[in-house]
Amino acid sequence: MSEPLRVGLVGCGAMGNEHLKIVHDLPGVKLVGVCDDREERAVRMGDQHKVPHWNNFERFLDESRAQALHICSPTGLHAMQGIAAAEKGMHILCEKPLDIDISKVDRLIQACRHNHVTLGCILQRRTVRAAQIVQQSVAQGRMGRIISCSVSVKWWRTQDYYDKDPWRGTWSLDGGVLANQGIHLLDQMVWLAGPVEAVEYAHLETSNHDMEAEDFAIAVVRFRSGARGTIEATTCCAPDLSARLEIYGTRGSAAFEDSCLRRYGIDGLDMMPTLDDTGRFTGGGDDPMGINLTGHRIQIEDFYRSVQECRSPMVDGNEARLSIDLLTKIYEFANPSLRLGE
Repeated sequence: MSEPLRVGLVGCGAMGNEHLKIVHDLPGVKLVGVCDDREERAVRMGDQHKVPHWNNFERFLDESRAQALHICSPTGLHAMQGIAAAEKGMHILCEKPLDIDISKVDRLIQACRHNHVTLGCILQRRTVRAAQIVQQSVAQGRMGRIISCSVSVKWWRTQDYYDKDPWRGTWSLDGGVLANQGIHLLDQMVWLAGPVEAVEYAHLETSNHDMEAEDFAIAVVRFRSGARGTIEATTCCAPDLSARLEIYGTRGSAAFEDSCLRRYGIDGLDMMPTLDDTGRFTGGGDDPMGINLTGHRIQIEDFYRSVQECRSPMVDGNEARLSIDLLTKIYEFANPSLRLGE
């Protein structure tokens, strides 16, 4: 019988703990250590999961002898931590997004390719069965030529949310509402409608919080296919409204509210009654952890199967890069002097 795959985690916050709850249930993997630069968090999570802890990342990589690494640290650390792990031969599963600096994302993808390790990213809206059905319809041309795909994320975050961790809302480690809360909708947007060719208008604003980055954003985009779309994202909406995606083409349309498919039709026919169990989970809103982790479980299980089967995971580095490319285009249009990750 082969030895279990040795797994480590960096970033001992709430999401890191949720990753480890799932890892504990998986056959063929063994948690061997956790790391966080805040000693008290590393100690707490190490004790909770009965594994060694480190607060020095380089020592953690050398001494844990992990073969796979979950990255749940602040966004601006993702790529550089992933590169260091890849150079040690570790497979990498990264929380969203891969990073906020696309040049670092490209270096991470290259490092994983060069060292023949698997790179995956948690973007769990792709696991929803209804979204997969709509994506297949678009890809197969059943919805005709796509005319428009638009998203909105109208959520609420308190000032305490940004104050409790000094990296939140900073340009160096987090970005604003687009990079943090909105990235799932940006990913779903480019997954369904394809890459964005250009941003035609973008406005960023810090309206209602004491933070560096934006808490309100609006953009108009042109997809490579010629379709157009709009983006609106905020953490200023109280009480919070939903996250929505709407896509339509010359033959059909679909609308999602949060992760639930609300409308879906092709050639004038309502396709909703034809769907079986499409899979749904809640997301976001005014509670950052108020999410069902079914999508995380699906992606984590798929990641370890992909390692065993020597194939790409559900969301690999190239797929995860698409939303960072869109994010970068929006930020560059709205503020050409902005240097993300610095």
